[in-house]
This record gives sequence, C-alpha cells and structure tokens, in this order.
Amino acid sequence: MAQVRGLVTVLLCCLSLSAVANPLERIEIKPGIYALVGPMEQRSPENLANNANFGFVVYDKGVVLIDSGGTHAGAKAIEAQIRSITDKPVTYVINTGGQDHRWFGNHYFSQQGAQTLTSLQTQQDQQTRGATEAEKTANYTVQNWLGTQPQIASRAIGAPEILLLNSPFQMEIIPVGPAHTGGETLVWLPKQKVLFSGDVVYVDRMLGVGPQSHHLAWLGAFETIQGLSPDVIVPGHGRPTDLPGAEKDTYAYLKFLRTTVGQLLEEGQDMSAASQIDQRQFSYLKVYDEIHARNALRVFEEMEWE
Repeated sequence: MAQVRGLVTVLLCCLSLSAVANPLERIEIKPGIYALVGPMEQRSPENLANNANFGFVVYDKGVVLIDSGGTHAGAKAIEAQIRSITDKPVTYVINTGGQDHRWFGNHYFSQQGAQTLTSLQTQQDQQTRGATEAEKTANYTVQNWLGTQPQIASRAIGAPEILLLNSPFQMEIIPVGPAHTGGETLVWLPKQKVLFSGDVVYVDRMLGVGPQSHHLAWLGAFETIQGLSPDVIVPGHGRPTDLPGAEKDTYAYLKFLRTTVGQLLEEGQDMSAASQIDQRQFSYLKVYDEIHARNALRVFEEMEWE
C-alpha cells in the first residue's frame, strides 16, 4: 500500500510539473486550425516566456506554426501541443512580431527543417531589439532560459504574400508595419475567415503602448483588420474573439487615448496631465492598474512630436 501511495504521489508531482511547464490552452478554432492561449502574466520560469498566444494550422504535408515561443523550453511546450494533434512536421514558422515570445523558438524549429518567415519590418525589429529582449527574457525565465538561441526569421517579405497550402487552406501573410512593436505581421486565412493578429489585437487585458510602440500606426494596422472582416480573431493576448470584441478592447482604447491626449495638447497642458486621464471605462481589462497611466504618457509623448 505504501508503494502504491508513493507511486501516486510521484505521478501527481509529474502531472503538476507538466501543467506548470506547459500552461497553454489549446482551442480548435475551425477544423485544422488551432489557437494556443497563454497566460496573461509576466514572463516567468513557470510559463517559459510563453505568456502570449500562438497558433498552428495542420495541412496535408505538415504544420504551419504562428509564433515559436519565448524560450527553447517554450518552443518544446508548443511542439508538445502540436504532437497531441498530429505527428506531421512543422514546415513553416511565421513570426507576427519582434517580441521574444514571437520568435525566440525559431532556432528549435529550424533545426527540425522548418522555414522561418516574417515581414521585413518585423525582421528588422528582431535585429534591432533582439539582444535587449534576450537579456530581459533570460532574467525572467532563469534556469528555463537554458538552450535558447534567438534566431531571426530566415526569410522576410515586403508586401502581402500568399502561402499556398493544399486545399482547404490558403494563408496570406500581411505586413502592417509598426503597432505594439516596430513591425507587425498578420496571418490571414481568407476561406475560413480566421485571423492571427499578433499584438495588433489585445483582448481581456490592456494593451501596452511602450517605447517601441507607435499608436497612430497601430490604429492604421487595426483598420487593415477591419477591412478583412474576419469571423474569428486569435489575438496576441486574450481569448479568441470576433471583430466587435477586438474593436472594444483594442481599437476603442487607442482611439480614446488619442482623442483625450489631443484635447490636453490643445489646452496647452503638460505631460503630467496625461497621467491623470480618467480611464476607468477600461478598468475591466487585466493589468489596468499597472499600465494605464504609462500608456497615456507614452501617447502624449508621441503626439507632442507629430
């Protein structure tokens, strides 16, 4: 009996460790199309810097992966999710942005034969901020950074390009320029009307307007999404949603900041007034307390120089 109890304890410990090491929730959006929804928290050893959303599409010859994870271990956790569905190889990895969790797993998958690709502006952002991103992510993930080798996308496109996969999938890679980061890239499946938006869309948690962000261009990138009129959007962070949901949590918030900060500038107010903007209508979004004032200050800073 003691041996049985010991075995059960070991199994429970293993299950617990597995859950910690792979906190991604897999959701089948449509047949063959999957979202991997990550936690909405800071990077940590437990989440392997996979604190974002990812996705994959299974076609006849393999798997197209959208974003490759924040560490070597994070890439393996994503692969484990894929292997629970199919044993087909990952043939393409598309990076939607220049933040760590969008591309730090590229090396892991390229070693298995996957082609890594993105837009020119996303690739440039990877080159520009890669070393800084790596240092920060290593500090956050500690021992689970081991083996990570940041590797920029091997191929970059300067205009929308169709990745032809056998029926029923056709995938379009759409560069939309700066937004949350210095270069964002959409992944669009027009027949299924499913969009992987990367960090152009945040749902359920407040978006971050950081030093690398360009809020006006971000609005333009979102308007490209509106022109596509997707049925389902897999956002960069948060639950899969529809276009009205994305507009509510992302577009409306960016428009609010721009309009409100613009009024302050017209009145001759200084930057300190931006931190006092009443943003409580968006307080339902996660991390509101931590970043709402910072977002307003960053938008004020951008608009001062327009």
